[in-house]
Amino acid sequence: MHKTANKNEETKVASQVLYYRGLIDRRTFLLTPLALACAADRPLNLVLIVASGWRGQATPWDGDPDLVAPSLEKFGKESVVFSRTYCASPKPDLAQTALLTSKFPHAAKKDDEALVRLKTLTPDAAIEAFETPPFALQIAFPDPQDIREPSVARLHVRGNVASSDELPARQDLARFYGRCAAIDDDLGRIFAALDRLNLSQNAVVAFTSDCGQQIGSQGLDGNGVPFEESVRIPLAIRYPTKLKPDARDLASQVDIMPTLLALGGLEIPDGVQGQDLFGKTPPEVVFAEGKFQGDWRMLVRGYDKLIATPKGEITHLFNLAEDPYEMTNLARDSAQKLKLASLKAQLVAQMQKLGDGMDPSGLRKR
Repeated sequence: MHKTANKNEETKVASQVLYYRGLIDRRTFLLTPLALACAADRPLNLVLIVASGWRGQATPWDGDPDLVAPSLEKFGKESVVFSRTYCASPKPDLAQTALLTSKFPHAAKKDDEALVRLKTLTPDAAIEAFETPPFALQIAFPDPQDIREPSVARLHVRGNVASSDELPARQDLARFYGRCAAIDDDLGRIFAALDRLNLSQNAVVAFTSDCGQQIGSQGLDGNGVPFEESVRIPLAIRYPTKLKPDARDLASQVDIMPTLLALGGLEIPDGVQGQDLFGKTPPEVVFAEGKFQGDWRMLVRGYDKLIATPKGEITHLFNLAEDPYEMTNLARDSAQKLKLASLKAQLVAQMQKLGDGMDPSGLRKR
């Protein structure tokens, strides 16, 4: 494997905060997709853009040299960008459920309803729907029929791709970036339509993903693992009328919908496991879960990242500031003993708070 790159891989972020106080009955909001909010002067519109498989490292604000996405770059400069957002679980179906219900997979039930009934549309259908505001939409992207793949030789593979895996990783990256460029073309049309209809100032627009993908990192393809390429996703939220661009750090996928509810002036329902990202207390830790060679749980606090089994048996510890490619597992490093104990205690507390295998007293469930 390649050597770890420079120790401090800091993300570059630029964004804009959303805050909107609408006047609407919560029951009406949940039951009527188009009645998203009702302001004294103009209605509020919501557009949630979910680009499946778009990993968090592949963004303009993260400094990706291979990404060609001028529309997303412009959007990021107008938005609040959360530089380190983590999905609840790095599988598309689980992540999508967590996004809409604000519940982690261990807590979500089949009959759980989405916090907002978003109408899922393609970019073309969404642009048509903009003609009749107010609207509450989720935009999903079908696989593009024709993509422009960049030169394989010019791409930069991540520092955790083994030399033996470099050629297939480059080929997969070319397809990945070609798809990103095609989606960015659609983003340009979406944003232009909002501008043309004079809706941009009065629309909450969020760009995110369900989960990332490995593309050869750690010798793996696909997703489902607790490594950064799978669990980190992009998140940028724009609402020009109320707030200026800003940069934030940690966020969880389960925080997105509660944040959008709060921006609409709506009460966050009981039972959700996310929080309003623009509330008084920003997230101090981020939790995630999944299944890969057994169940795993993940806690990120600052730049420390702990991975453990559901029983609290520690398997990995990484410092993401010094080791952004997760090449050095510190879980057996005696010098990390105090840090491991502190992180494990915080993980157990988080699991208890979320009802993950423990009852409120802290006793483990059978």
